Amino acid sequence: MENNDLYLRIKQAREHSKLTQAMLAISVGVKRSSANQWESAHLRKEPSTQNLIKIATITGVSFEWLATGRGDMVWHYTIKEPNNSYGELSPKEKYLLGLFAKLPERRQKALLAFLGND
Repeated sequence: MENNDLYLRIKQAREHSKLTQAMLAISVGVKRSSANQWESAHLRKEPSTQNLIKIATITGVSFEWLATGRGDMVWHYTIKEPNNSYGELSPKEKYLLGLFAKLPERRQKALLAFLGND
């Protein structure tokens, strides 16, 4: 796959992570139309480098593969967590974390307090 096939790699990464375009857009912090344009062969609208980094992180693919098509799609790594490892996050969990990250700090604190985790 060549670099000009970025739109295909974005779609493949999104589908790999079982996210909809809307879920990806919210997680990245853009409108759904932007995510749609990134995957469109005829529009060829490319995300900024910052958004490309976010897409790679959210979808769990290698940034190099996503940006250039070189290397393995999935970035293999091990995260060591203290005592309470919950394993890999599901697409819904990633989606919720993306929404939470967009909240102002005071609303994050309020939500955590509401959930009993202040």
